[in-house]
Amino acid sequence: MKAILRNAIAAAAVLTAAGAYAAHPAMLIGYNSLDAIDNYQEYEAARWFSLNVKDAELITPADAATKINAKDIDCLWINIDRLNTGKGNLPAAFTAQATLDAIRQYLADGGSVLLTKHATQMLSRIGRIDAKFDPNIYGDGDGGKGTDVWALNAQIGYWQLNPDNRDQDASQYYDRRTHDIYAGLEHGDTYNPPIDNFPMEGTGTGAEMWREDHNCCWDLNAYQYTSEGANTVVKFERDNTALVIGTWGHVQDYAVAGVVEFLPTASVKGTVIANGLACCEWSPRNGTNAFADNHRKLTANTITYLQKQTALAGVADITADTDADAPVSYFNLQGVQVNAESLAPGLYIRRQGNTASKVLVK
Repeated sequence: MKAILRNAIAAAAVLTAAGAYAAHPAMLIGYNSLDAIDNYQEYEAARWFSLNVKDAELITPADAATKINAKDIDCLWINIDRLNTGKGNLPAAFTAQATLDAIRQYLADGGSVLLTKHATQMLSRIGRIDAKFDPNIYGDGDGGKGTDVWALNAQIGYWQLNPDNRDQDASQYYDRRTHDIYAGLEHGDTYNPPIDNFPMEGTGTGAEMWREDHNCCWDLNAYQYTSEGANTVVKFERDNTALVIGTWGHVQDYAVAGVVEFLPTASVKGTVIANGLACCEWSPRNGTNAFADNHRKLTANTITYLQKQTALAGVADITADTDADAPVSYFNLQGVQVNAESLAPGLYIRRQGNTASKVLVK
Protein backbone atom coordinates (compact mmCIF):
# COMPACT_ATOMS: atom_id res chain seq x y z
CA MET A 1 0.00 0.00 0.00
CA LYS A 2 2.86 2.42 0.75
CA ALA A 3 4.14 2.01 -2.79
CA ILE A 4 0.70 2.76 -4.21
CA LEU A 5 0.40 5.92 -2.17
CA ARG A 6 3.92 7.11 -2.88
CA ASN A 7 3.54 6.65 -6.61
CA ALA A 8 0.23 8.48 -6.61
CA ILE A 9 1.58 11.46 -4.72
CA ALA A 10 4.68 11.73 -6.85
CA ALA A 11 2.71 11.67 -10.08
CA ALA A 12 2.42 14.96 -11.91
CA ALA A 13 -1.20 14.26 -12.79
CA VAL A 14 -4.55 14.25 -11.05
CA LEU A 15 -6.22 10.86 -10.64
CA THR A 16 -9.96 10.68 -11.17
CA ALA A 17 -12.50 7.95 -11.70
CA ALA A 18 -11.96 8.43 -15.39
CA GLY A 19 -8.20 7.89 -15.12
CA ALA A 20 -5.07 10.03 -15.09
CA TYR A 21 -4.23 13.04 -17.20
CA ALA A 22 -1.56 15.71 -17.38
CA ALA A 23 -2.41 19.24 -16.30
CA HIS A 24 -0.70 22.63 -16.28
CA PRO A 25 -0.79 25.90 -14.32
CA ALA A 26 -2.89 28.80 -15.52
CA MET A 27 -3.44 32.44 -14.61
CA LEU A 28 -6.76 34.19 -14.97
CA ILE A 29 -6.10 37.74 -16.15
CA GLY A 30 -8.65 40.52 -16.36
CA TYR A 31 -7.79 41.46 -19.93
CA ASN A 32 -8.01 40.01 -23.43
CA SER A 33 -4.27 39.39 -23.72
CA LEU A 34 -0.97 39.99 -21.96
CA ASP A 35 -0.23 43.03 -24.11
CA ALA A 36 -3.62 44.52 -23.28
CA ILE A 37 -2.91 44.67 -19.53
CA ASP A 38 -2.60 48.35 -18.64
CA ASN A 39 -2.02 47.83 -14.93
CA TYR A 40 1.73 47.68 -14.27
CA GLN A 41 1.44 45.43 -11.19
CA GLU A 42 -0.76 42.85 -12.89
CA TYR A 43 1.20 43.07 -16.13
CA GLU A 44 4.51 42.30 -14.44
CA ALA A 45 3.03 39.34 -12.59
CA ALA A 46 1.49 37.91 -15.76
CA ARG A 47 4.64 38.52 -17.78
CA TRP A 48 6.79 36.76 -15.18
CA PHE A 49 4.35 33.85 -15.06
CA SER A 50 4.35 33.49 -18.85
CA LEU A 51 8.13 33.54 -19.10
CA ASN A 52 9.15 31.53 -16.05
CA VAL A 53 6.51 28.92 -15.19
CA LYS A 54 6.56 25.70 -17.19
CA ASP A 55 3.52 25.13 -19.41
CA ALA A 56 1.94 28.36 -18.16
CA GLU A 57 -1.31 29.49 -19.76
CA LEU A 58 -3.02 32.86 -19.53
CA ILE A 59 -6.81 32.63 -19.43
CA THR A 60 -8.85 35.62 -20.54
CA PRO A 61 -12.29 36.52 -19.17
CA ALA A 62 -13.97 35.28 -22.36
CA ASP A 63 -12.49 31.81 -21.91
CA ALA A 64 -12.74 31.49 -18.13
CA ALA A 65 -16.00 29.54 -17.99
CA THR A 66 -14.77 26.85 -20.40
CA LYS A 67 -11.04 26.64 -19.63
CA ILE A 68 -11.09 26.59 -15.83
CA ASN A 69 -11.49 22.92 -15.00
CA ALA A 70 -9.60 20.38 -12.90
CA LYS A 71 -9.00 18.15 -15.91
CA ASP A 72 -6.68 20.61 -17.62
CA ILE A 73 -5.40 22.93 -14.86
CA ASP A 74 -3.53 21.92 -11.70
CA CYS A 75 -3.05 25.44 -10.30
CA LEU A 76 -5.09 28.54 -11.03
CA TRP A 77 -3.49 31.88 -10.09
CA ILE A 78 -5.52 35.06 -9.74
CA ASN A 79 -3.65 38.28 -8.99
CA ILE A 80 -5.58 41.55 -8.62
CA ASP A 81 -3.69 44.69 -7.59
CA ARG A 82 -5.25 48.00 -8.60
CA LEU A 83 -5.30 51.59 -7.38
CA ASN A 84 -8.26 53.24 -5.66
CA THR A 85 -10.92 50.62 -6.43
CA GLY A 86 -12.33 50.33 -2.92
CA LYS A 87 -12.71 47.33 -0.64
CA GLY A 88 -15.00 44.71 -2.12
CA ASN A 89 -15.09 46.27 -5.57
CA LEU A 90 -13.43 43.53 -7.57
CA PRO A 91 -13.15 43.97 -11.35
CA ALA A 92 -16.06 42.58 -13.32
CA ALA A 93 -13.68 40.40 -15.35
CA PHE A 94 -13.14 38.24 -12.26
CA THR A 95 -16.66 38.24 -10.85
CA ALA A 96 -18.91 37.27 -13.77
CA GLN A 97 -21.23 34.55 -12.50
CA ALA A 98 -20.05 32.01 -15.09
CA THR A 99 -16.44 32.62 -14.05
CA LEU A 100 -17.19 32.26 -10.34
CA ASP A 101 -19.19 29.10 -10.99
CA ALA A 102 -16.29 27.60 -12.96
CA ILE A 103 -13.78 28.39 -10.19
CA ARG A 104 -16.14 27.05 -7.54
CA GLN A 105 -16.55 23.76 -9.43
CA TYR A 106 -12.82 23.57 -10.17
CA LEU A 107 -12.04 23.89 -6.47
CA ALA A 108 -14.71 21.39 -5.48
CA ASP A 109 -13.23 18.89 -7.94
CA GLY A 110 -9.77 19.15 -6.37
CA GLY A 111 -8.16 21.99 -8.31
CA SER A 112 -5.86 24.31 -6.37
CA VAL A 113 -6.02 28.10 -6.39
CA LEU A 114 -3.52 30.88 -5.62
CA LEU A 115 -5.07 34.24 -4.73
CA THR A 116 -2.76 37.23 -4.34
CA LYS A 117 -3.22 40.86 -3.28
CA HIS A 118 -6.84 42.06 -3.72
CA ALA A 119 -7.83 38.64 -5.11
CA THR A 120 -7.93 37.29 -1.55
CA GLN A 121 -11.39 38.91 -1.46
CA MET A 122 -12.57 36.18 -3.86
CA LEU A 123 -12.48 33.48 -1.17
CA SER A 124 -16.07 33.93 -0.11
CA ARG A 125 -17.25 34.50 -3.68
CA ILE A 126 -15.93 31.10 -4.74
CA GLY A 127 -17.53 29.49 -1.72
CA ARG A 128 -14.42 28.63 0.30
CA ILE A 129 -15.12 30.80 3.36
CA ASP A 130 -18.09 32.54 4.89
CA ALA A 131 -18.22 36.23 3.99
CA LYS A 132 -17.88 37.11 7.68
CA PHE A 133 -14.23 36.01 7.35
CA ASP A 134 -13.45 38.19 4.33
CA PRO A 135 -10.12 40.06 4.57
CA ASN A 136 -10.60 43.20 6.65
CA ILE A 137 -7.17 44.85 6.33
CA TYR A 138 -7.27 46.59 2.99
CA GLY A 139 -5.23 49.15 1.06
CA ASP A 140 -5.32 50.36 -2.54
CA GLY A 141 -3.86 53.88 -2.37
CA ASP A 142 -0.76 55.48 -3.78
CA GLY A 143 1.44 54.53 -0.84
CA GLY A 144 4.70 56.39 -0.39
CA LYS A 145 8.46 56.35 -0.04
CA GLY A 146 10.38 54.47 2.62
CA THR A 147 13.87 53.24 3.36
CA ASP A 148 13.09 50.14 5.45
CA VAL A 149 12.83 46.56 4.22
CA TRP A 150 9.42 44.90 4.28
CA ALA A 151 9.37 41.21 5.13
CA LEU A 152 7.20 38.16 5.62
CA ASN A 153 7.30 36.40 8.98
CA ALA A 154 6.49 32.68 9.08
CA GLN A 155 7.04 32.33 12.83
CA ILE A 156 3.48 32.67 14.07
CA GLY A 157 3.29 33.62 17.75
CA TYR A 158 7.00 34.43 17.92
CA TRP A 159 6.25 36.37 21.10
CA GLN A 160 6.20 33.03 22.94
CA LEU A 161 9.93 32.65 22.24
CA ASN A 162 10.80 36.26 23.04
CA PRO A 163 12.84 36.37 26.27
CA ASP A 164 11.03 39.59 27.21
CA ASN A 165 7.81 37.61 27.56
CA ARG A 166 7.48 36.35 31.11
CA ASP A 167 4.57 34.07 30.26
CA GLN A 168 6.12 32.03 27.49
CA ASP A 169 4.07 29.12 26.16
CA ALA A 170 5.87 27.12 23.47
CA SER A 171 2.66 25.30 22.58
CA GLN A 172 1.34 28.60 21.14
CA TYR A 173 4.34 29.09 18.84
CA TYR A 174 3.84 27.82 15.27
CA ASP A 175 6.93 27.68 13.07
CA ARG A 176 5.85 27.65 9.42
CA ARG A 177 9.34 28.40 8.00
CA THR A 178 9.68 24.80 6.80
CA HIS A 179 6.56 25.00 4.63
CA ASP A 180 7.34 24.13 1.01
CA ILE A 181 6.49 27.62 -0.22
CA TYR A 182 9.51 29.05 1.64
CA ALA A 183 12.07 26.58 0.32
CA GLY A 184 15.30 28.31 -0.75
CA LEU A 185 14.24 31.83 0.23
CA GLU A 186 16.80 34.24 1.63
CA HIS A 187 16.41 34.83 5.37
CA GLY A 188 16.77 38.14 7.16
CA ASP A 189 16.23 39.90 10.49
CA THR A 190 15.04 43.29 9.34
CA TYR A 191 13.23 44.35 12.53
CA ASN A 192 14.01 45.16 16.14
CA PRO A 193 13.97 42.89 18.00
CA PRO A 194 15.44 40.72 15.24
CA ILE A 195 13.15 38.00 13.94
CA ASP A 196 14.27 35.45 11.37
CA ASN A 197 12.00 36.33 8.47
CA PHE A 198 11.92 36.54 4.67
CA PRO A 199 12.71 40.03 3.28
CA MET A 200 10.52 40.84 0.30
CA GLU A 201 10.74 44.50 -0.64
CA GLY A 202 13.27 47.29 -0.19
CA THR A 203 16.56 48.55 -1.57
CA GLY A 204 18.52 47.04 1.30
CA THR A 205 20.91 50.01 1.16
CA GLY A 206 18.90 52.61 3.05
CA ALA A 207 17.93 54.32 -0.21
CA GLU A 208 14.28 55.21 -0.76
CA MET A 209 11.75 53.03 -2.51
CA TRP A 210 8.10 53.76 -3.27
CA ARG A 211 5.73 51.05 -2.01
CA GLU A 212 1.98 51.11 -2.64
CA ASP A 213 1.21 49.29 0.63
CA HIS A 214 -1.61 47.21 -0.82
CA ASN A 215 -2.45 44.78 1.96
CA CYS A 216 -5.56 42.61 1.65
CA CYS A 217 -5.36 40.30 4.64
CA TRP A 218 -6.87 39.49 8.05
CA ASP A 219 -7.04 41.31 11.37
CA LEU A 220 -7.66 38.21 13.45
CA ASN A 221 -8.84 40.19 16.46
CA ALA A 222 -11.88 41.50 14.58
CA TYR A 223 -13.84 38.29 13.94
CA GLN A 224 -16.49 36.42 15.91
CA TYR A 225 -15.38 32.80 16.18
CA THR A 226 -17.38 29.67 16.84
CA SER A 227 -14.36 27.46 17.61
CA GLU A 228 -12.43 27.42 20.85
CA GLY A 229 -8.67 27.85 20.88
CA ALA A 230 -5.69 29.20 22.77
CA ASN A 231 -5.47 32.27 20.53
CA THR A 232 -7.09 33.91 17.51
CA VAL A 233 -4.85 32.07 15.04
CA VAL A 234 -6.09 28.70 16.26
CA LYS A 235 -9.71 29.88 16.28
CA PHE A 236 -9.43 31.25 12.74
CA GLU A 237 -7.79 28.04 11.53
CA ARG A 238 -10.44 25.82 13.09
CA ASP A 239 -13.36 27.92 11.87
CA ASN A 240 -11.98 27.92 8.31
CA THR A 241 -10.09 24.58 8.06
CA ALA A 242 -6.92 26.53 7.39
CA LEU A 243 -3.31 27.14 8.36
CA VAL A 244 -1.92 30.62 8.93
CA ILE A 245 1.52 30.38 7.34
CA GLY A 246 2.64 33.99 7.11
CA THR A 247 2.19 37.40 8.71
CA TRP A 248 3.78 40.87 8.57
CA GLY A 249 7.52 40.73 9.11
CA HIS A 250 7.49 42.44 12.50
CA VAL A 251 4.41 40.78 14.03
CA GLN A 252 5.11 38.65 17.09
CA ASP A 253 1.57 38.01 18.28
CA TYR A 254 -1.61 36.61 16.69
CA ALA A 255 -3.02 39.83 15.27
CA VAL A 256 -2.49 39.48 11.50
CA ALA A 257 -2.80 36.62 9.01
CA GLY A 258 -1.15 37.57 5.72
CA VAL A 259 -0.64 34.20 4.03
CA VAL A 260 -3.20 31.48 4.68
CA GLU A 261 -3.51 27.94 3.34
CA PHE A 262 -7.15 26.86 3.14
CA LEU A 263 -7.16 23.08 3.30
CA PRO A 264 -9.54 20.62 1.64
CA THR A 265 -12.87 20.07 3.35
CA ALA A 266 -15.60 17.47 3.08
CA SER A 267 -17.20 19.39 0.22
CA VAL A 268 -14.18 21.12 -1.35
CA LYS A 269 -11.33 18.84 -2.41
CA GLY A 270 -9.01 21.62 -3.56
CA THR A 271 -6.48 23.73 -1.68
CA VAL A 272 -6.27 27.53 -1.73
CA ILE A 273 -3.33 29.69 -0.71
CA ALA A 274 -4.20 33.34 -0.24
CA ASN A 275 -1.40 35.90 0.05
CA GLY A 276 -2.53 39.44 0.73
CA LEU A 277 0.73 40.96 1.97
CA ALA A 278 1.80 44.39 0.75
CA CYS A 279 5.45 43.33 0.76
CA CYS A 280 4.75 41.01 -2.19
CA GLU A 281 4.63 43.78 -4.78
CA TRP A 282 5.50 43.02 -8.39
CA SER A 283 6.47 46.40 -9.78
CA PRO A 284 7.72 49.16 -7.44
CA ARG A 285 7.38 52.59 -9.04
CA ASN A 286 10.96 53.55 -8.29
CA GLY A 287 13.97 52.08 -6.57
CA THR A 288 15.43 48.65 -7.20
CA ASN A 289 13.95 45.87 -5.09
CA ALA A 290 16.95 43.98 -3.76
CA PHE A 291 14.70 41.14 -2.66
CA ALA A 292 12.71 40.60 -5.85
CA ASP A 293 14.17 37.10 -6.20
CA ASN A 294 12.63 36.15 -2.85
CA HIS A 295 9.21 37.23 -4.04
CA ARG A 296 9.58 35.39 -7.35
CA LYS A 297 10.80 32.22 -5.65
CA LEU A 298 7.95 32.39 -3.14
CA THR A 299 5.47 32.61 -6.01
CA ALA A 300 7.10 29.80 -7.98
CA ASN A 301 7.24 27.60 -4.88
CA THR A 302 3.60 28.26 -4.11
CA ILE A 303 2.50 27.32 -7.63
CA THR A 304 4.54 24.10 -7.50
CA TYR A 305 3.15 23.26 -4.06
CA LEU A 306 -0.42 23.79 -5.23
CA GLN A 307 0.16 21.64 -8.31
CA LYS A 308 1.17 18.85 -5.94
CA GLN A 309 -1.96 19.38 -3.85
CA THR A 310 -4.11 19.01 -6.94
CA ALA A 311 -2.36 15.74 -7.71
CA LEU A 312 -2.84 14.67 -4.12
CA ALA A 313 -6.57 15.35 -4.35
CA GLY A 314 -6.83 12.15 -6.39
CA VAL A 315 -5.49 9.90 -3.60
CA ALA A 316 -9.00 8.91 -2.54
CA ASP A 317 -9.52 7.22 -5.90
CA ILE A 318 -6.62 4.80 -5.40
CA THR A 319 -7.73 1.23 -4.92
CA ALA A 320 -6.60 -0.02 -1.53
CA ASP A 321 -4.99 -3.42 -1.11
CA THR A 322 -6.54 -3.98 2.33
CA ASP A 323 -10.13 -4.31 3.50
CA ALA A 324 -12.22 -1.70 5.29
CA ASP A 325 -11.35 -3.14 8.72
CA ALA A 326 -7.63 -2.47 8.31
CA PRO A 327 -5.75 -0.45 10.95
CA VAL A 328 -5.39 3.29 10.42
CA SER A 329 -2.10 4.41 8.85
CA TYR A 330 -0.67 7.89 8.43
CA PHE A 331 1.62 9.19 5.69
CA ASN A 332 3.35 12.51 5.20
CA LEU A 333 2.84 14.45 1.98
CA GLN A 334 5.83 12.66 0.43
CA GLY A 335 4.01 9.34 0.85
CA VAL A 336 6.24 8.04 3.65
CA GLN A 337 4.44 6.26 6.49
CA VAL A 338 4.84 7.95 9.88
CA ASN A 339 4.21 6.89 13.46
CA ALA A 340 0.62 7.73 14.36
CA GLU A 341 1.57 8.07 18.03
CA SER A 342 4.06 10.89 17.50
CA LEU A 343 2.68 13.09 14.72
CA ALA A 344 4.15 16.59 14.68
CA PRO A 345 1.75 19.42 13.81
CA GLY A 346 1.09 19.47 10.08
CA LEU A 347 -0.88 17.92 7.24
CA TYR A 348 -1.03 14.12 6.77
CA ILE A 349 -2.81 11.46 4.73
CA ARG A 350 -4.95 9.16 6.86
CA ARG A 351 -5.54 5.75 5.30
CA GLN A 352 -7.92 3.01 6.43
CA GLY A 353 -9.03 0.29 4.09
CA ASN A 354 -10.26 1.89 0.90
CA THR A 355 -10.59 5.36 2.41
CA ALA A 356 -7.90 8.05 2.21
CA SER A 357 -8.22 11.60 3.45
CA LYS A 358 -6.05 14.54 4.43
CA VAL A 359 -6.04 15.51 8.11
CA LEU A 360 -4.58 18.47 9.98
CA VAL A 361 -2.74 17.75 13.22
CA LYS A 362 -2.49 20.70 15.62
